[in-house]
Amino acid sequence: MWGCKHMGKIVAIQDGIVEIGEAGQLIEVRRSDLSFDPRVGDEVEIFRSASSLRVVLSDKHSTRSGTYQEGQGININMNQNVGTSGYNQVQSGKVVNKVTYALLAFFLGGLGVHKFYASQTGMGILYLVFCWTFIPSIIALIEGIVVLTKPADANGNVVL
Repeated sequence: MWGCKHMGKIVAIQDGIVEIGEAGQLIEVRRSDLSFDPRVGDEVEIFRSASSLRVVLSDKHSTRSGTYQEGQGININMNQNVGTSGYNQVQSGKVVNKVTYALLAFFLGGLGVHKFYASQTGMGILYLVFCWTFIPSIIALIEGIVVLTKPADANGNVVL
Protein backbone atom coordinates (compact mmCIF):
# COMPACT_ATOMS: atom_id res chain seq x y z
CA MET A 1 0.00 0.00 0.00
CA TRP A 2 1.48 3.31 -1.05
CA GLY A 3 1.28 6.00 1.58
CA CYS A 4 2.69 9.48 1.40
CA LYS A 5 2.96 11.35 -1.95
CA HIS A 6 5.27 14.33 -2.39
CA MET A 7 6.46 16.44 -5.28
CA GLY A 8 10.17 16.73 -5.93
CA LYS A 9 12.43 18.33 -8.49
CA ILE A 10 15.50 16.95 -10.25
CA VAL A 11 18.30 19.26 -9.10
CA ALA A 12 21.40 17.55 -10.52
CA ILE A 13 22.50 14.70 -12.77
CA GLN A 14 26.14 13.73 -12.33
CA ASP A 15 28.14 10.53 -12.91
CA GLY A 16 25.00 8.49 -13.56
CA ILE A 17 23.30 9.65 -10.34
CA VAL A 18 20.10 11.70 -10.35
CA GLU A 19 19.60 13.92 -7.30
CA ILE A 20 16.01 14.79 -6.45
CA GLY A 21 15.19 17.58 -4.01
CA GLU A 22 12.14 16.74 -1.90
CA ALA A 23 10.95 18.34 1.35
CA GLY A 24 14.39 19.74 2.17
CA GLN A 25 16.17 16.42 1.50
CA LEU A 26 18.15 15.01 -1.41
CA ILE A 27 17.30 11.59 -2.75
CA GLU A 28 19.88 9.83 -4.95
CA VAL A 29 18.68 7.49 -7.71
CA ARG A 30 20.76 5.77 -10.35
CA ARG A 31 19.98 7.17 -13.80
CA SER A 32 20.06 3.69 -15.33
CA ASP A 33 17.16 2.63 -13.06
CA LEU A 34 14.82 5.29 -14.43
CA SER A 35 12.53 4.43 -17.31
CA PHE A 36 12.45 8.04 -18.50
CA ASP A 37 15.20 10.42 -19.56
CA PRO A 38 15.66 12.72 -16.55
CA ARG A 39 16.48 16.38 -17.03
CA VAL A 40 17.45 18.99 -14.46
CA GLY A 41 14.32 20.92 -13.54
CA ASP A 42 11.88 18.07 -14.18
CA GLU A 43 9.29 17.73 -11.45
CA VAL A 44 8.61 14.23 -10.20
CA GLU A 45 6.08 12.62 -7.92
CA ILE A 46 7.56 10.66 -5.01
CA PHE A 47 5.45 7.95 -3.40
CA ARG A 48 6.53 6.41 -0.10
CA SER A 49 5.42 3.35 1.83
CA ALA A 50 6.95 1.83 4.94
CA SER A 51 9.82 0.23 3.04
CA SER A 52 9.60 1.48 -0.54
CA LEU A 53 10.06 4.60 -2.60
CA ARG A 54 8.69 5.21 -6.11
CA VAL A 55 9.75 8.11 -8.33
CA VAL A 56 7.57 9.00 -11.33
CA LEU A 57 7.90 11.84 -13.84
CA SER A 58 5.10 14.31 -13.18
CA ASP A 59 2.75 14.78 -16.11
CA LYS A 60 1.58 18.21 -14.97
CA HIS A 61 4.76 20.00 -13.94
CA SER A 62 7.47 18.63 -16.23
CA THR A 63 9.84 20.98 -18.04
CA ARG A 64 8.84 19.21 -21.25
CA SER A 65 5.43 18.47 -22.65
CA GLY A 66 3.90 15.40 -24.23
CA THR A 67 6.55 12.91 -23.00
CA TYR A 68 4.81 11.48 -19.94
CA GLN A 69 3.56 7.91 -20.06
CA GLU A 70 1.58 6.26 -17.29
CA GLY A 71 3.67 3.92 -15.14
CA GLN A 72 7.11 5.40 -15.78
CA GLY A 73 9.30 5.41 -12.70
CA ILE A 74 11.39 3.42 -10.27
CA ASN A 75 10.69 1.56 -7.08
CA ILE A 76 13.31 1.37 -4.37
CA ASN A 77 12.70 -1.32 -1.79
CA MET A 78 14.71 -1.30 1.42
CA ASN A 79 14.56 -5.13 1.60
CA GLN A 80 15.85 -5.83 -1.96
CA ASN A 81 12.68 -7.76 -2.78
CA VAL A 82 10.86 -7.72 -6.08
CA GLY A 83 7.34 -6.50 -5.48
CA THR A 84 4.16 -7.78 -7.04
CA SER A 85 3.51 -4.47 -8.79
CA GLY A 86 5.77 -5.43 -11.70
CA TYR A 87 8.27 -2.62 -11.10
CA ASN A 88 11.93 -3.30 -10.38
CA GLN A 89 12.77 -2.62 -6.78
CA VAL A 90 16.31 -2.02 -5.54
CA GLN A 91 17.87 -1.36 -2.17
CA SER A 92 18.19 2.28 -1.22
CA GLY A 93 21.37 3.73 0.20
CA LYS A 94 24.58 5.37 -0.95
CA VAL A 95 25.60 4.70 -4.55
CA VAL A 96 29.36 4.10 -4.92
CA ASN A 97 31.66 2.77 -7.61
CA LYS A 98 32.14 -0.96 -7.01
CA VAL A 99 35.82 -1.20 -8.04
CA THR A 100 36.87 1.95 -6.18
CA TYR A 101 35.15 0.83 -2.97
CA ALA A 102 36.69 -2.66 -3.18
CA LEU A 103 40.21 -1.32 -3.81
CA LEU A 104 39.93 1.12 -0.93
CA ALA A 105 38.66 -1.66 1.33
CA PHE A 106 41.54 -3.99 0.38
CA PHE A 107 44.41 -1.51 0.55
CA LEU A 108 43.28 1.19 3.02
CA GLY A 109 40.39 -0.55 4.75
CA GLY A 110 42.20 -0.81 8.07
CA LEU A 111 42.07 2.98 8.25
CA GLY A 112 38.40 3.11 7.18
CA VAL A 113 39.02 5.00 3.94
CA HIS A 114 36.35 2.95 2.14
CA LYS A 115 33.81 4.01 4.80
CA PHE A 116 34.64 7.69 4.30
CA TYR A 117 34.29 7.15 0.52
CA ALA A 118 30.78 5.73 1.11
CA SER A 119 29.85 8.76 3.28
CA GLN A 120 29.78 6.62 6.43
CA THR A 121 31.89 9.03 8.46
CA GLY A 122 31.03 7.56 11.86
CA MET A 123 32.15 4.09 10.84
CA GLY A 124 35.28 5.56 9.23
CA ILE A 125 36.23 7.23 12.50
CA LEU A 126 35.57 3.98 14.38
CA TYR A 127 37.92 2.16 12.00
CA LEU A 128 40.58 4.82 12.59
CA VAL A 129 40.28 4.57 16.38
CA PHE A 130 40.75 0.79 16.34
CA CYS A 131 43.17 0.49 13.39
CA TRP A 132 46.02 -0.53 15.72
CA THR A 133 44.14 -3.78 16.58
CA PHE A 134 44.04 -4.93 12.92
CA ILE A 135 40.37 -5.90 13.44
CA PRO A 136 39.20 -3.18 11.03
CA SER A 137 41.60 -4.57 8.42
CA ILE A 138 40.02 -8.02 8.67
CA ILE A 139 36.50 -6.58 8.50
CA ALA A 140 37.46 -4.37 5.53
CA LEU A 141 38.86 -7.40 3.68
CA ILE A 142 35.50 -9.17 4.15
CA GLU A 143 33.58 -6.03 3.08
CA GLY A 144 35.73 -5.77 -0.06
CA ILE A 145 34.93 -9.36 -1.00
CA VAL A 146 31.21 -8.84 -0.29
CA VAL A 147 31.01 -5.72 -2.48
CA LEU A 148 32.73 -7.57 -5.33
CA THR A 149 29.98 -10.21 -5.25
CA LYS A 150 27.22 -7.58 -5.61
CA PRO A 151 25.90 -6.97 -9.12
CA ALA A 152 26.79 -3.55 -10.51
CA ASP A 153 24.69 -1.33 -12.76
CA ALA A 154 25.73 -0.27 -16.28
CA ASN A 155 28.06 2.37 -14.80
CA GLY A 156 29.81 -0.01 -12.39
CA ASN A 157 28.01 1.37 -9.32
CA VAL A 158 26.51 -0.53 -6.39
CA VAL A 159 24.18 0.54 -3.62
CA LEU A 160 25.51 0.18 -0.05
